[in-house]
Amino acid sequence: MAKQNYDLVVASGRLNEAERLVAEKQLASCESSDWFWWFGDYNPDHAVKSFDRLYRGNLMQLYRYLKLPVPAILNSPISQGSGLPEAGGTMRRGS
Repeated sequence: MAKQNYDLVVASGRLNEAERLVAEKQLASCESSDWFWWFGDYNPDHAVKSFDRLYRGNLMQLYRYLKLPVPAILNSPISQGSGLPEAGGTMRRGS
């Protein structure tokens, strides 16, 4: 949804070149986020909550740079986490 909004705003010409570059950099941060590695309830809750908060914050900032209202859904966590690193998940030990 954020990428679609980015595309629409850029296509509209509503941003000047400097604003577009800032938004593009923010979008790249969102798209390259390590958050995707931490998504899932099988990972430790403290790690998931931290990455979740940072990821949602990056998305919120993208909307601000696009001069759009921040969707209310970004105020709610996407994932909570509850797993133990020793039992599996992204950071499980190798064998």
